[in-house]
Amino acid sequence: MSITHPKDVESPLARQTLLDRDRVRPVDQQQPVIRMLPRLRVVVLGGRSIVDRGRDVLLPIVEELRAAISGDPLLIATGAGIRARHALGVGLDLGLPTGALAEIAGREAEQNGHLVAALLAERGVAYLGHDSVAHQLPVHLAASNAAVTNGYPPYGVHELPAAAGKIPPHRTDTGALLLADAWGAASLTYVRDVDGVLDGGTVLRTATAADLLADPARPLPIDREALRTLQRARHVRSVQIVNGTVAGTVTKALAGEHVGTVVSA
Repeated sequence: MSITHPKDVESPLARQTLLDRDRVRPVDQQQPVIRMLPRLRVVVLGGRSIVDRGRDVLLPIVEELRAAISGDPLLIATGAGIRARHALGVGLDLGLPTGALAEIAGREAEQNGHLVAALLAERGVAYLGHDSVAHQLPVHLAASNAAVTNGYPPYGVHELPAAAGKIPPHRTDTGALLLADAWGAASLTYVRDVDGVLDGGTVLRTATAADLLADPARPLPIDREALRTLQRARHVRSVQIVNGTVAGTVTKALAGEHVGTVVSA
């Protein structure tokens, strides 16, 4: 059986659509993608693992973030916690579609963002919704050098159907990665309540996204969809997972030190 290769029929109409093969060639092979905020540091606070644990865990991390504001620009993304799990449970019981569930979970991540922004308000830090963080982040950083948003991607009712079940596949970890990559951030740090990725009781110093995805049964402190997205990212080619419950860890990670598990594309 012979393999036939697609052939183009010369037509001026092709130039008016995205079917033109000159347009669909990978752009990164032609010219580099511009980093809009090359010094930006993005840090993700887990909803259940950090924010839900209250003042004993969250306040020390906030103090470290407060001190870090004087450095390179900082964007703090918050995740959804246990309240989102309860809301999703009710939504699933009612038969709501994936898009509606994504809207519900995103609202809880937004609430956590307002909490963190309030704790940093005296430094001029404000919470930015999806529209503001996507289009006005530079001007807000020029005013206070830090901002807070929620990590859920703004898909909302346009969320892709899940491969299994109806839980939204793109959540905080993926949304924060998409945002960091879009702005061309210098680093992306996931703050959790574990030291990193465990391998038989030992914390991995380094790992690749492909290796972690190879074992579907491996417990991971970040979403698998984020690892798949990391493999396609243009600017963020590695992320670090650190334990925010250990004093000084967040400060070291934001300074570029290797204190957790570094996962590369």
